[in-house]
Amino acid sequence: MTAANETAVSILRGPESWPFPVVCVTAPARAGLTALGRAWCQKFEGRFYSAQEFSRMREKELSTLAGTYVVIDDADQVKKMDRLLTLINMISANAGRVLLTSRRSPGQWQTSSADLKSRLNALPVIEIDDPDEPMLKVRLEMAARKHFLKLDPEVVKYLVPRLDLSYEAIETFAEKLSERITLTGRAPSVPLAREVLEELGWSDPDQRPLL
Repeated sequence: MTAANETAVSILRGPESWPFPVVCVTAPARAGLTALGRAWCQKFEGRFYSAQEFSRMREKELSTLAGTYVVIDDADQVKKMDRLLTLINMISANAGRVLLTSRRSPGQWQTSSADLKSRLNALPVIEIDDPDEPMLKVRLEMAARKHFLKLDPEVVKYLVPRLDLSYEAIETFAEKLSERITLTGRAPSVPLAREVLEELGWSDPDQRPLL
């Protein structure tokens, strides 16, 4: 885990000490923000809402969230942004906590409300970085398990210095490897991993792709 990500996790573990009751966490594509939000809710007995679910809430339902811990996943996709302003105001007045997740910084969200725009610009933002090699190894093994694959140590050792340092690359590789195994009936191996890298467009499977 990168130093920045360790700092992010430590902040999320202590919402009671947040200097502001609403925090936004951003991350690259396929970093697992939804899973992070659900885990945070479970740990602090909070309520989890997708952007669509939150957009459908009525004003009376919003009042039940005062003083609670709430996650709004993909918060930048909320259709009725006035509801988000209402929630921020309620939580601020009632000692609750709100965790907003998004792939974009709150300052980039679209809203016609000058008041909400000001609030969003002032929100504390926790940024989840792209993985380093140790985190890539952990996430690669997690992605493999999700597809019911067992990667031998030599396969992992081969892949870690070659896969792009991004969550999206990890997930895409695991999906393609699973598809190739299903089609061919072959077991995961270094030669098969090399073939999948070539299929994904790595011009040189022995070198990490350049950005």
